[in-house]
Amino acid sequence: MKTYSSFMIITFLVILGQNLAAQSVETRGRISNSIYMYEDQQQVDGVTSATKVTRFYQTVRFQAKFKKLANIKLNLAGRALTQSGDNDLTDEQRFKAYQLSISGNNLFSNSLDFEIGRQFLHPGVVLGSLDGLNVVVRPIKNLEWQVYGGVETHLIKALKIYEMDEATVYGSAITYRNIFQTNVQAVYLQKTRASENQWQIAGLNLTNRSLNNLTILMQGHYDLVNERFHRLYLSSTYRLPKRLSVNVYLKQQYPQVYGDSYFQIFNVSRYQLAGLGLAYKITEAYTINGSFQGVQLEEGYGNRMILSLNDRNGSLGMVYETGDLGEQIGVMLDYGYEIFPDLLASLSVDYSRYRFEEIFDYENQLANAVGVAYNFSKHWRFNLEYQWLNNKFMESDQRILNHIHYIW
Repeated sequence: MKTYSSFMIITFLVILGQNLAAQSVETRGRISNSIYMYEDQQQVDGVTSATKVTRFYQTVRFQAKFKKLANIKLNLAGRALTQSGDNDLTDEQRFKAYQLSISGNNLFSNSLDFEIGRQFLHPGVVLGSLDGLNVVVRPIKNLEWQVYGGVETHLIKALKIYEMDEATVYGSAITYRNIFQTNVQAVYLQKTRASENQWQIAGLNLTNRSLNNLTILMQGHYDLVNERFHRLYLSSTYRLPKRLSVNVYLKQQYPQVYGDSYFQIFNVSRYQLAGLGLAYKITEAYTINGSFQGVQLEEGYGNRMILSLNDRNGSLGMVYETGDLGEQIGVMLDYGYEIFPDLLASLSVDYSRYRFEEIFDYENQLANAVGVAYNFSKHWRFNLEYQWLNNKFMESDQRILNHIHYIW
C-alpha cells in the first residue's frame, strides 16, 4: 500500500507539471524512481546471517515560474522511501523534504531577494537547512544585507513542521564588495535549543583579488557561548592562465555538533589542518592533481598525500596516509566511456591497504562498481549499477542500484 501511495504521488506531480506548463506557469524538474537491492549481513555468536533488502526511492525536484511574475518561483525537492519485507522505518525516515519554498529574485530593480519555507542556507557560516524566511536587501551599489530566521531542520530533513524550541535560528550577514578589490563580510549566527543558546557565532570573511591571478581568503569566527575562536581559515590560490593552479591553506576549527546528535556525549576538541594543492594541465586533455595535508588532533598527527591523473572521462589516482592516526595506501579508478552517443559505460575501483595502529596487521579493502547509463530521449534516462565490496567484515557484499529519471 505504501509503494502504491508513493507511485500515486509521483504520477500526480507529473500530471500537475504538465498541466501547469500548458497554463501561464513555466515548470521544470526531475522525477526519479530508484531501486536499491542489497543483503543486510549480521553476525551473532560467530554465525553470519543475511537478509535480502529491497528499497524503493521516489525523488522529485520541481520548480515553477509564473510568467506574469517572472521573478517569483515555487521550489520543491523531496524523497519518499519504501522498503520490502518487515522494517521499522518511521515516517521521518520515509519522507524527506529538502526544499519547499517560494522565492523571489532581483525584485524592485535588483534591490531585493527573498525565500520563505524550507531552504538550504550558507550565510557566510556553516548552517544547513532552515524552515523560515531569508531576505537579502541591496540598498546601494556593492552593499548587501542578509537577514534570516526560523527553525533548523537538522540532518534528517523530515517532512514535518519542526517545533520552535527544537532549534530556533536567526542571524545576519552584511557584505560590502570591491573595497580595494576586497569583499568584506560580517556574519552573526545564533541557535537556541530549549531556550538555551547553543551556538552564538560572530565573525569576518575577507576575499582579496588585488594581485593578478592571486586570490586570498581569510575567515575568523568567534564562539561567544564558549568564549573561543570557533574557526580560523586562511587560503591563498595562485593561477597561471591555462596551466597551473596552486592552493595553500591553514585551518583551525571546532566541530559544530547538532543538539540531538549522538556526538553530544563527547567533549569536542579543535583540529588544525594545513594543506597544499596543485593542478597542472599537461595538455588540453590531461591534468595532474596533487595535494598534501597534515592534520593535528588531540590523538596525534597525521599526513595525507593524494595524486591523480584526470581527463574528460575520469581519473586514476592514489592516496597515502601515515602518522599517529593510522596508515593507508590506496588506488582509485573512476572512468566513463561513451559507447554510443546516448549510451555510457562506467567503472569504479577503490583498493586500500590500511591499519589504525602499528600493533595491528594490515587489512585490505576492495570496492568496485560497474554501470551503464542510457538516454532514451531528452526526457527519459536509465541508470543501472552493480556494486561489490570485500573487507574484513564482508567477504562479498553485492548490491544493485537502478534509476529511472523523467526530466522536463
